[in-house]
Amino acid sequence: MPRRPSRPVPDVFETFAHRVDSDEEAGLAAPTAGAVARSAGITVGLMVLTSVAFVAGAWLAGRARPDLVFTNLVWEGVAIAAWSFLWGALAAAAVLAVGVVAVGMPWVRRQREARATSTSTP
Repeated sequence: MPRRPSRPVPDVFETFAHRVDSDEEAGLAAPTAGAVARSAGITVGLMVLTSVAFVAGAWLAGRARPDLVFTNLVWEGVAIAAWSFLWGALAAAAVLAVGVVAVGMPWVRRQREARATSTSTP
């Protein structure tokens, strides 16, 4: 069992007080109701697109099944279900990745522009 240190442990907030930015310096403010609603709408939209992509991928996999011969009907059902699930998951992941990039790129550009304007002003 590890020993406890015999010396007192320094207070983290006092030690790193010079590194903490105040809200005014960092330009942090509470998000507006419109920004929260827009973010929630984007999130729900991505969720719906991902679920539709999953169903479409599973449907497509069900239409193009591999030609395998099974000795047991249960294993054939398991193989078809796994095949459809994996293609659905692949389609959902691809659509989600494209959606995140499509949403994230404008956000990154806005952050870079805001940082460039805040650092360029004296």
